[in-house]
Amino acid sequence: MSAKVPRLVEGNSSGMGNWATLQNDIIGIIIKKLAIPDYIRFRAVCTSWNHACRDVSNRPRVDPWLMLPPIQLGAQFFCVPERKNQIIHLPSTVSLFGSLWAPIGSSHGWLIYFSQTHGTMQLVNPISGTQIQLPPIGRRAFSKAMLLEMNERNFIVAVLYGDQKGYKVTRKGSNSWSSVESKHILDDIIKHRGQLYTCDMYGTVELWAEPPRAWPDEEVTHQWRFRCLVETPAGDLIRVKRQSQNKFAVWILDKETFSWVEIDNIEPLALFVSYYNSVCFLAKDHPNLKANCIYFIDTNNNLCAFNLENGTKELVETLAIGLARNDYYRRPLRDQLLWFIPSLK
Repeated sequence: MSAKVPRLVEGNSSGMGNWATLQNDIIGIIIKKLAIPDYIRFRAVCTSWNHACRDVSNRPRVDPWLMLPPIQLGAQFFCVPERKNQIIHLPSTVSLFGSLWAPIGSSHGWLIYFSQTHGTMQLVNPISGTQIQLPPIGRRAFSKAMLLEMNERNFIVAVLYGDQKGYKVTRKGSNSWSSVESKHILDDIIKHRGQLYTCDMYGTVELWAEPPRAWPDEEVTHQWRFRCLVETPAGDLIRVKRQSQNKFAVWILDKETFSWVEIDNIEPLALFVSYYNSVCFLAKDHPNLKANCIYFIDTNNNLCAFNLENGTKELVETLAIGLARNDYYRRPLRDQLLWFIPSLK
Protein backbone atom coordinates (compact mmCIF):
# COMPACT_ATOMS: atom_id res chain seq x y z
CA MET A 1 0.00 0.00 0.00
CA SER A 2 1.37 3.40 -0.99
CA ALA A 3 0.65 6.84 0.38
CA LYS A 4 1.80 10.40 -0.16
CA VAL A 5 3.45 12.71 2.33
CA PRO A 6 4.25 16.44 2.03
CA ARG A 7 7.34 17.33 0.05
CA LEU A 8 9.74 20.24 -0.22
CA VAL A 9 8.14 23.68 -0.13
CA GLU A 10 7.43 24.89 -3.66
CA GLY A 11 8.45 28.30 -4.96
CA ASN A 12 6.25 31.02 -6.47
CA SER A 13 6.33 32.93 -9.74
CA SER A 14 5.89 36.51 -8.60
CA GLY A 15 8.01 39.09 -10.37
CA MET A 16 9.36 36.73 -13.03
CA GLY A 17 8.96 39.17 -15.95
CA ASN A 18 9.77 37.50 -19.29
CA TRP A 19 11.86 34.67 -17.90
CA ALA A 20 9.08 32.27 -18.88
CA THR A 21 9.96 32.91 -22.52
CA LEU A 22 13.52 31.56 -22.25
CA GLN A 23 14.49 29.20 -25.06
CA ASN A 24 14.24 25.50 -24.26
CA ASP A 25 17.93 24.81 -24.90
CA ILE A 26 18.91 27.49 -22.37
CA ILE A 27 16.40 26.12 -19.86
CA GLY A 28 17.90 22.65 -20.38
CA ILE A 29 21.39 23.92 -19.55
CA ILE A 30 20.06 25.57 -16.38
CA ILE A 31 18.20 22.43 -15.27
CA LYS A 32 21.30 20.23 -15.56
CA LYS A 33 23.15 22.52 -13.15
CA LEU A 34 20.39 22.48 -10.52
CA ALA A 35 20.37 20.28 -7.45
CA ILE A 36 17.11 18.39 -6.94
CA PRO A 37 15.57 20.78 -4.32
CA ASP A 38 16.16 23.75 -6.65
CA TYR A 39 14.85 21.71 -9.59
CA ILE A 40 11.58 21.05 -7.73
CA ARG A 41 11.14 24.78 -7.09
CA PHE A 42 12.22 25.61 -10.65
CA ARG A 43 9.53 23.49 -12.28
CA ALA A 44 6.86 25.12 -10.08
CA VAL A 45 7.61 28.64 -11.35
CA CYS A 46 5.57 28.58 -14.58
CA THR A 47 3.99 26.28 -17.16
CA SER A 48 6.77 26.58 -19.74
CA TRP A 49 9.49 25.71 -17.22
CA ASN A 50 7.44 22.78 -15.93
CA HIS A 51 7.03 21.53 -19.49
CA ALA A 52 10.80 21.75 -20.09
CA CYS A 53 11.39 19.68 -16.95
CA ARG A 54 9.32 16.85 -18.43
CA ASP A 55 11.93 16.37 -21.16
CA VAL A 56 13.86 13.26 -20.06
CA SER A 57 17.10 14.79 -21.39
CA ASN A 58 16.76 17.64 -18.88
CA ARG A 59 17.69 15.99 -15.61
CA PRO A 60 18.93 17.83 -12.50
CA ARG A 61 22.22 17.15 -10.74
CA VAL A 62 22.02 14.36 -8.15
CA ASP A 63 24.28 15.06 -5.16
CA PRO A 64 25.32 12.96 -2.14
CA TRP A 65 23.40 13.95 1.00
CA LEU A 66 24.43 12.98 4.51
CA MET A 67 21.37 12.18 6.63
CA LEU A 68 21.77 13.78 10.05
CA PRO A 69 19.82 13.05 13.26
CA PRO A 70 16.22 14.30 12.89
CA ILE A 71 15.10 17.65 14.26
CA GLN A 72 11.64 18.86 15.21
CA LEU A 73 10.99 20.23 11.71
CA GLY A 74 11.67 16.90 10.04
CA ALA A 75 14.39 14.83 8.39
CA GLN A 76 17.66 16.74 8.06
CA PHE A 77 20.23 16.25 5.30
CA PHE A 78 23.58 17.87 4.59
CA CYS A 79 24.28 18.34 0.86
CA VAL A 80 28.04 17.91 0.52
CA PRO A 81 28.64 19.75 -2.80
CA GLU A 82 26.56 22.77 -1.77
CA ARG A 83 27.64 22.70 1.89
CA LYS A 84 24.12 23.37 3.17
CA ASN A 85 21.30 21.58 4.95
CA GLN A 86 18.00 20.40 3.50
CA ILE A 87 15.01 19.74 5.74
CA ILE A 88 12.10 17.55 4.58
CA HIS A 89 9.01 16.95 6.70
CA LEU A 90 8.13 13.24 6.82
CA PRO A 91 5.10 12.88 9.13
CA SER A 92 4.94 9.11 8.61
CA THR A 93 8.30 8.68 10.35
CA VAL A 94 7.89 10.86 13.42
CA SER A 95 7.43 9.45 16.92
CA LEU A 96 3.82 8.39 17.40
CA PHE A 97 2.59 6.92 20.69
CA GLY A 98 6.16 6.13 21.67
CA SER A 99 7.00 4.43 18.38
CA LEU A 100 10.21 5.90 16.97
CA TRP A 101 10.88 5.30 13.30
CA ALA A 102 14.65 5.05 12.90
CA PRO A 103 16.46 5.09 9.52
CA ILE A 104 18.53 1.93 9.16
CA GLY A 105 19.45 1.97 5.47
CA SER A 106 19.25 3.84 2.18
CA SER A 107 19.64 3.04 -1.52
CA HIS A 108 18.14 3.86 -4.92
CA GLY A 109 16.70 7.15 -3.61
CA TRP A 110 14.79 5.46 -0.76
CA LEU A 111 15.20 5.42 3.01
CA ILE A 112 14.48 2.28 5.04
CA TYR A 113 12.80 2.96 8.40
CA PHE A 114 12.29 0.54 11.30
CA SER A 115 9.99 0.82 14.31
CA GLN A 116 11.22 -1.47 17.09
CA THR A 117 8.07 -0.69 19.08
CA HIS A 118 5.84 -2.36 16.50
CA GLY A 119 8.39 -4.52 14.70
CA THR A 120 7.54 -2.99 11.33
CA MET A 121 9.51 -1.47 8.46
CA GLN A 122 8.76 0.86 5.58
CA LEU A 123 10.43 2.33 2.50
CA VAL A 124 10.13 6.10 2.14
CA ASN A 125 11.10 8.27 -0.82
CA PRO A 126 11.60 11.74 0.75
CA ILE A 127 11.46 13.51 -2.63
CA SER A 128 8.31 11.96 -4.13
CA GLY A 129 6.69 11.33 -0.74
CA THR A 130 5.89 7.69 -1.59
CA GLN A 131 5.75 5.08 1.19
CA ILE A 132 5.84 1.29 0.91
CA GLN A 133 5.00 -0.83 3.94
CA LEU A 134 7.11 -3.98 4.34
CA PRO A 135 6.00 -7.24 6.02
CA PRO A 136 6.23 -7.35 9.84
CA ILE A 137 9.72 -8.42 10.91
CA GLY A 138 9.50 -8.52 14.73
CA ARG A 139 10.88 -6.28 17.45
CA ARG A 140 14.39 -7.76 17.59
CA ALA A 141 16.93 -5.10 16.68
CA PHE A 142 19.30 -5.59 13.76
CA SER A 143 22.35 -3.81 12.46
CA LYS A 144 21.31 -2.52 9.04
CA ALA A 145 18.99 -3.00 6.07
CA MET A 146 19.87 -2.83 2.38
CA LEU A 147 17.62 -2.14 -0.61
CA LEU A 148 19.27 -4.51 -3.07
CA GLU A 149 16.99 -3.78 -6.01
CA MET A 150 14.32 -1.21 -6.87
CA ASN A 151 12.49 -0.89 -10.17
CA GLU A 152 8.94 -0.76 -11.49
CA ARG A 153 8.55 -4.54 -11.39
CA ASN A 154 10.29 -5.49 -8.16
CA PHE A 155 12.16 -4.48 -5.05
CA ILE A 156 14.33 -6.57 -2.72
CA VAL A 157 15.20 -5.66 0.88
CA ALA A 158 17.79 -7.55 2.98
CA VAL A 159 18.32 -7.23 6.74
CA LEU A 160 21.61 -8.00 8.51
CA TYR A 161 21.93 -8.79 12.22
CA GLY A 162 24.94 -7.66 14.22
CA ASP A 163 24.91 -10.74 16.46
CA GLN A 164 23.54 -13.47 14.19
CA LYS A 165 24.79 -15.23 11.07
CA GLY A 166 22.93 -14.94 7.78
CA TYR A 167 20.31 -12.42 6.71
CA LYS A 168 16.59 -12.03 6.08
CA VAL A 169 15.11 -10.95 2.76
CA THR A 170 11.75 -9.89 1.34
CA ARG A 171 10.59 -8.67 -2.05
CA LYS A 172 7.65 -6.95 -3.70
CA GLY A 173 4.43 -8.90 -3.27
CA SER A 174 5.71 -10.99 -0.35
CA ASN A 175 3.97 -10.90 3.03
CA SER A 176 6.87 -12.43 4.98
CA TRP A 177 10.67 -12.57 5.34
CA SER A 178 12.86 -15.49 4.27
CA SER A 179 15.99 -16.49 6.22
CA VAL A 180 19.30 -17.20 4.47
CA GLU A 181 22.23 -18.84 6.31
CA SER A 182 25.89 -17.80 6.16
CA LYS A 183 29.11 -19.12 7.71
CA HIS A 184 29.82 -15.92 9.68
CA ILE A 185 28.07 -12.71 10.75
CA LEU A 186 27.75 -10.40 7.75
CA ASP A 187 28.89 -6.76 7.68
CA ASP A 188 27.72 -5.79 4.20
CA ILE A 189 25.68 -7.03 1.26
CA ILE A 190 25.34 -5.71 -2.30
CA LYS A 191 23.86 -6.74 -5.63
CA HIS A 192 26.43 -6.22 -8.38
CA ARG A 193 25.84 -7.06 -12.05
CA GLY A 194 22.84 -9.16 -11.05
CA GLN A 195 24.80 -11.24 -8.52
CA LEU A 196 24.91 -11.10 -4.72
CA TYR A 197 28.12 -10.29 -2.84
CA THR A 198 28.63 -10.20 0.93
CA CYS A 199 31.44 -9.20 3.28
CA ASP A 200 31.59 -10.94 6.66
CA MET A 201 32.95 -9.83 10.03
CA TYR A 202 36.41 -11.20 9.20
CA GLY A 203 36.61 -9.36 5.88
CA THR A 204 35.95 -12.32 3.59
CA VAL A 205 34.07 -11.30 0.45
CA GLU A 206 31.81 -14.00 -0.97
CA LEU A 207 30.01 -14.29 -4.29
CA TRP A 208 26.69 -16.11 -3.88
CA ALA A 209 26.59 -17.96 -7.20
CA GLU A 210 27.23 -21.36 -8.76
CA PRO A 211 30.02 -22.08 -8.30
CA PRO A 212 30.45 -19.84 -5.23
CA ARG A 213 33.62 -17.76 -4.77
CA ALA A 214 35.25 -16.43 -1.61
CA TRP A 215 38.14 -14.01 -1.11
CA PRO A 216 39.57 -13.94 2.46
CA ASP A 217 40.91 -10.67 3.81
CA GLU A 218 44.67 -10.21 3.35
CA GLU A 219 44.96 -9.35 7.05
CA VAL A 220 44.20 -12.24 9.41
CA THR A 221 42.66 -10.69 12.52
CA HIS A 222 39.66 -11.18 14.78
CA GLN A 223 39.48 -7.44 15.48
CA TRP A 224 36.44 -5.86 13.84
CA ARG A 225 37.20 -3.20 11.27
CA PHE A 226 34.88 -1.21 9.07
CA ARG A 227 34.57 -2.76 5.61
CA CYS A 228 32.15 -2.08 2.79
CA LEU A 229 31.41 -2.91 -0.84
CA VAL A 230 30.67 -0.12 -3.34
CA GLU A 231 29.66 -0.15 -7.00
CA THR A 232 31.11 2.60 -9.22
CA PRO A 233 29.18 4.51 -11.92
CA ALA A 234 31.15 2.47 -14.50
CA GLY A 235 29.94 -0.79 -12.96
CA ASP A 236 33.12 -1.85 -11.14
CA LEU A 237 33.03 -3.33 -7.63
CA ILE A 238 35.22 -1.71 -4.96
CA ARG A 239 36.11 -2.98 -1.50
CA VAL A 240 36.99 -0.43 1.20
CA LYS A 241 38.62 -1.16 4.57
CA ARG A 242 39.24 1.28 7.40
CA GLN A 243 42.79 0.58 8.53
CA SER A 244 42.82 3.15 11.34
CA GLN A 245 40.68 6.03 12.55
CA ASN A 246 41.72 8.28 9.64
CA LYS A 247 43.12 5.89 7.04
CA PHE A 248 41.49 3.69 4.41
CA ALA A 249 42.61 1.12 1.84
CA VAL A 250 40.80 0.31 -1.43
CA TRP A 251 40.68 -2.75 -3.70
CA ILE A 252 38.94 -3.22 -7.06
CA LEU A 253 37.63 -6.51 -8.45
CA ASP A 254 39.58 -7.15 -11.66
CA LYS A 255 37.16 -8.24 -14.39
CA GLU A 256 39.71 -10.40 -16.23
CA THR A 257 41.42 -12.25 -13.38
CA PHE A 258 38.40 -12.06 -11.07
CA SER A 259 40.70 -11.15 -8.20
CA TRP A 260 41.00 -8.15 -5.86
CA VAL A 261 43.72 -5.63 -6.72
CA GLU A 262 44.74 -2.95 -4.22
CA ILE A 263 44.76 0.57 -5.69
CA ASP A 264 45.84 3.97 -4.40
CA ASN A 265 44.13 6.03 -7.08
CA ILE A 266 40.39 6.07 -7.72
CA GLU A 267 40.32 9.17 -9.93
CA PRO A 268 37.98 10.50 -11.21
CA LEU A 269 35.86 9.06 -8.38
CA ALA A 270 34.98 10.19 -4.86
CA LEU A 271 33.76 7.63 -2.31
CA PHE A 272 31.33 8.28 0.55
CA VAL A 273 31.37 5.63 3.26
CA SER A 274 29.32 5.00 6.41
CA TYR A 275 28.28 2.08 8.57
CA TYR A 276 24.83 1.85 6.95
CA ASN A 277 25.72 2.40 3.30
CA SER A 278 28.42 3.66 0.94
CA VAL A 279 28.19 5.36 -2.47
CA CYS A 280 30.40 6.56 -5.29
CA PHE A 281 30.31 9.64 -7.56
CA LEU A 282 32.23 11.21 -10.42
CA ALA A 283 33.78 14.21 -8.66
CA LYS A 284 33.86 16.43 -11.76
CA ASP A 285 30.05 16.37 -12.02
CA HIS A 286 29.61 18.06 -8.63
CA PRO A 287 30.90 21.34 -7.18
CA ASN A 288 33.29 21.16 -4.23
CA LEU A 289 33.94 17.42 -4.53
CA LYS A 290 37.51 16.16 -4.70
CA ALA A 291 38.49 13.15 -6.76
CA ASN A 292 40.57 10.34 -5.25
CA CYS A 293 39.10 11.04 -1.82
CA ILE A 294 37.04 9.00 0.64
CA TYR A 295 34.49 11.07 2.58
CA PHE A 296 33.73 9.81 6.09
CA ILE A 297 32.73 10.86 9.63
CA ASP A 298 35.68 11.02 12.04
CA THR A 299 35.79 10.40 15.78
CA ASN A 300 34.88 14.06 16.44
CA ASN A 301 31.71 13.65 14.34
CA ASN A 302 33.08 15.88 11.59
CA LEU A 303 32.75 15.24 7.87
CA CYS A 304 36.26 14.65 6.54
CA ALA A 305 37.97 13.52 3.33
CA PHE A 306 40.84 11.02 3.22
CA ASN A 307 43.14 11.64 0.25
CA LEU A 308 44.32 8.30 -1.14
CA GLU A 309 47.25 9.83 -2.99
CA ASN A 310 49.04 11.43 -0.05
CA GLY A 311 47.31 9.62 2.84
CA THR A 312 46.11 12.80 4.55
CA LYS A 313 42.83 13.75 6.20
CA GLU A 314 41.08 17.04 5.45
CA LEU A 315 38.20 18.64 7.35
CA VAL A 316 35.23 19.18 5.04
CA GLU A 317 32.54 20.37 7.46
CA THR A 318 32.03 20.62 11.20
CA LEU A 319 28.66 18.98 11.72
CA ALA A 320 26.20 20.39 14.25
CA ILE A 321 24.34 17.13 14.73
CA GLY A 322 23.16 17.39 18.34
CA LEU A 323 22.00 14.22 20.05
CA ALA A 324 21.68 10.94 18.21
CA ARG A 325 18.88 8.45 18.58
CA ASN A 326 19.17 5.61 21.07
CA ASP A 327 21.17 2.92 19.31
CA TYR A 328 20.62 -0.72 20.25
CA TYR A 329 24.24 -1.73 19.63
CA ARG A 330 25.60 1.47 21.27
CA ARG A 331 27.55 2.35 18.15
CA PRO A 332 29.41 5.69 18.10
CA LEU A 333 27.40 8.62 16.78
CA ARG A 334 29.42 8.66 13.54
CA ASP A 335 28.16 5.15 12.78
CA GLN A 336 24.52 6.20 13.13
CA LEU A 337 24.61 8.51 10.10
CA LEU A 338 23.99 7.39 6.53
CA TRP A 339 24.27 8.62 2.95
CA PHE A 340 21.19 9.40 0.90
CA ILE A 341 21.02 9.87 -2.86
CA PRO A 342 17.82 11.80 -3.74
CA SER A 343 15.83 10.47 -6.68
CA LEU A 344 12.83 11.70 -8.64
CA LYS A 345 11.88 8.19 -9.78
